Amino acid sequence: MKQEILTRFPWPWLPSLALLIFFIFFIGLIAQLMMTSRQPLLARQSKLPLEEAEKHE
Repeated sequence: MKQEILTRFPWPWLPSLALLIFFIFFIGLIAQLMMTSRQPLLARQSKLPLEEAEKHE
């Protein structure tokens, strides 16, 4: 049944394209997190939950 459905699928390259888009997005996200210019922003954001808890005590 699975092969019958796959033989009628008109775009065999579409799953490969989806996988490529996923990897490009994932690598872009990792690159954005590793940028040194964003480190102060990420450090400030990592302390936000603690600062919010201190304000309510």
